[in-house]
Amino acid sequence: MTRFHHVSFTVSDVDAAEAWFVEHFGLVRVGGGDYDFDYIRSQVGMADAVLKVSVLADPAERGDLLELIEYVGARGAPADTATNRPGNAHLCFLSRDIEADYRRLSGRGVRFVSAPNTVTWGINAGARAVYLLGPDDIRLELFQPARAG
Repeated sequence: MTRFHHVSFTVSDVDAAEAWFVEHFGLVRVGGGDYDFDYIRSQVGMADAVLKVSVLADPAERGDLLELIEYVGARGAPADTATNRPGNAHLCFLSRDIEADYRRLSGRGVRFVSAPNTVTWGINAGARAVYLLGPDDIRLELFQPARAG
């Protein structure tokens, strides 16, 4: 194995989640659809699973994929998405100007955990970072690397 293929989040409404990532992060839909297939039910281990899927990518990159899945059949209860809960994850987006991105997204009503913070220790010392909440309270991060030099 040399690299990851995609990151995936389960959402309650795939159309609304897709629209959110398109609006706020400029991603574009590159795949997806309705998945009512035996191989899917076998893969996820749920006999009644029917999925509605959206696959998104950065229009300039097209390499890193974000998959959003709505379980239409075998729908589950919402999860506690707090970052301190084992098994939970977050997706980090690189930012060239974290303050501008923070102002832009805050102005659109996106909820943040805090204002951007400066990393004071470790391999990312001098970088800037902030967590925010996406659809279904998916945890996301904006990260601006430290300036060289």
